Amino acid sequence: MRAISKSLKACAAALMFCALPAPLAAQTALPCLTPPEAQAIISVTLPDIIAGTSSKCAPLIGSASFLGSSGRAMADRYRPNALTAWPIARPALRKMAGPDASLLDMMSDENLRLFSSTLVATAVVKSINPQQCSDIDRIMRAVAPLPPENMSMLVGILLEIMARPKAQAAVAKAKPPINICPASSGSGQMVTTK
Repeated sequence: MRAISKSLKACAAALMFCALPAPLAAQTALPCLTPPEAQAIISVTLPDIIAGTSSKCAPLIGSASFLGSSGRAMADRYRPNALTAWPIARPALRKMAGPDASLLDMMSDENLRLFSSTLVATAVVKSINPQQCSDIDRIMRAVAPLPPENMSMLVGILLEIMARPKAQAAVAKAKPPINICPASSGSGQMVTTK
């Protein structure tokens, strides 16, 4: 009975936490995270994002694609790093929750880690347009050799750069320096000049 009560409290806290971001974002800007905090949150969420993306895209682009053949293994390879990053990610999540951070304390450490990772992964995967799957597959194939720490750092740096107003304005009016034909199946393979 006590376990059920604890689970209900955790579920209530999770539901309340889900409902918070929109009203809070309307009232105040999100607090900025330091690069190590952002990298920790990215590290915690990457395994579920990769696994979810693989589940969504592999049926669309085939089992021979990187996501179809190796996406789950890549996600599993990233899981130990997610656990290592959690002690830095947890206070960063509290920082993001602002004055409502005490709601997070209603969940056990493990439940909060799983909840936050699943919540972020679900939002990211839901935002993927099926037409993007081939491009995502090519990117994942290219970055697969990176250690998980480097991948988290790379994603963090890219998000930081993309958040800069000058970068957003530049992207909006940028003209590519070269015109590259649309990717065909099998693109993303290493090119050799020998």
